[in-house]
Amino acid sequence: MKQDKFLTVFAVFDDATQRALKAFQDKVLSLGYKGTQTMGIPFHISLGSFKVEDERELKARIKEVCSQYGEFEINLNKVNHFNNRVLFIEPEENVKLRCLHNLFDNNFADGFPWHAHATIFCGDEEQVINAKQCLNEIFKPLKAKITGIQMGEFFPTRMIIEEKLCK
Repeated sequence: MKQDKFLTVFAVFDDATQRALKAFQDKVLSLGYKGTQTMGIPFHISLGSFKVEDERELKARIKEVCSQYGEFEINLNKVNHFNNRVLFIEPEENVKLRCLHNLFDNNFADGFPWHAHATIFCGDEEQVINAKQCLNEIFKPLKAKITGIQMGEFFPTRMIIEEKLCK
């Protein structure tokens, strides 16, 4: 069941990865599709979603986790989709990402099982199929770095906290 308002905790990428993912998204948007993906926030991998009442506890947990966990690399190696509605870049399995997710393993917003991904585009089936074909033509796997954890409130979007992982 999709919730109207919720918090999401997410792992954010380094600046170079942000630029690379933005270039992929810009290529898809150049097809003339507007999409329903949330714009104006960093590309990320969602770790969990929570009730808005959990904000204070989550802020403290994010600060604690970031003081104890270091930055790490992941390989973004595959274009994939959810039911031809959400187009994303998928990382290969990564123990450090899985451990980070386990610290925030909750899915209040929609009840779907966790699947690590960085959303590029959301739209109707025809748009996503065309966008996927376009992205497959230009996509090359890339090394990315997870550098921090952020939390935002959705919807409307409000960024709440950003903490850097230890170097």
